Amino acid sequence: MSIFNSWPGATSSYEGVDAYFTSADSEGTLIFWTLVSIAILIFTTWSAAKHESETDKNTK
Repeated sequence: MSIFNSWPGATSSYEGVDAYFTSADSEGTLIFWTLVSIAILIFTTWSAAKHESETDKNTK
């Protein structure tokens, strides 16, 4: 048995991958994780801008 053929299901396709990713067919899950990722990016950008602004005020 090869490590490349260790997925469950048909050996020449990815039919068994759904056993590991049960929400792969859910559009709502994709939208949810996309929104969470965008929120994290926005928060990180806002935090960095706030830090730079505070640093600029403190070094004058």
